[in-house]
Amino acid sequence: MAQQLTLIILWIVIYSYMIAASIDFGTGFYLFYGQQIRHWDYLYAPLQSWLSPLSEVMNICFVLLFAAVLSLSPEIILNFQTPLVFCGILAIVLTVAKGTFYALAELLTNRKKTKSIFLAGNGVIGVFIPAVLSIVLVISEGGFSDDGTGNIHLFILHMFSNFYFWCVMIIAVVSIFYISAMYLVHFASVSGNPALAAHFRNVALFWSMPTVLASGMVFLGLEQQNPEHFMRTLDASWLFMLSLVCLLGSVTLVFLKRYKSFFILVMMQYFFALIGYTLSHFPYLIYPDIVMDQHLADWAQSGWFLIIVLVAAPPSLAAFLAIRLRTVLRSEALRKTDDK
Repeated sequence: MAQQLTLIILWIVIYSYMIAASIDFGTGFYLFYGQQIRHWDYLYAPLQSWLSPLSEVMNICFVLLFAAVLSLSPEIILNFQTPLVFCGILAIVLTVAKGTFYALAELLTNRKKTKSIFLAGNGVIGVFIPAVLSIVLVISEGGFSDDGTGNIHLFILHMFSNFYFWCVMIIAVVSIFYISAMYLVHFASVSGNPALAAHFRNVALFWSMPTVLASGMVFLGLEQQNPEHFMRTLDASWLFMLSLVCLLGSVTLVFLKRYKSFFILVMMQYFFALIGYTLSHFPYLIYPDIVMDQHLADWAQSGWFLIIVLVAAPPSLAAFLAIRLRTVLRSEALRKTDDK
């Protein structure tokens, strides 16, 4: 029972972080782009209220949890220490750097030129953190056993020449821009800012097509990297089809300017995609070397795992985002009152 509970909690945390972090990283990048590149301070100023130290704490906690989970399996650490140490150290360095840039940008409010540099660092680095963490997905598909304890330079060369690696990097970055743009439409609509909602409506619609294309590229890369896993994804194709239906539904609602509750479809889009990938990947943790406990794998593929995370994950994420949005709107209202 303890193993099942651990698997459920871990999956919910990964799913929730994927969405919440994408919103934060994308917002940070859009804030930098809008204020420093396009100089639309009046339009992008509300985005500043969404960014908070909570985001940086969340990033650090997830990276540490990520490292702790990997360390629980001596077999993984022993056989794949080179790629995992590379990913772990790089993720920690980028997370600390992003947090530092954010803190300095908040402190140096009177120095515009210096602040713009730190805003750029905070925005750009945030885009790379999910990409670095996604390297683990590439490693899990196999083909890197020879690099497990080898030279770090050979591993990097092997990784950069891998087609599936670039597919995963593209979908990771595109998803940040797509998820955050979609959420900022919701944020602007709820906060009563039609100009911001109209702007990010165009941005969200722009990123919807690259999201579909990048998703297709991932399947092409997976077929080349790991044909066995690709065939197993076909067995779970109904989950990926549901993900596509949710994407089309959310994009249609945004196109029609029906902003009420459309972001739930975005959450479900990534829920079905992630659960489809997860179930098709079991029982392997890393192809073909590391296999999870057979009893746990059988339980996860029995249907109970899908039902439990379906009931628990999206509502938990929705509650977290709703509480945070309410806090941001309340803080913004108090700030406007004080300014008057």
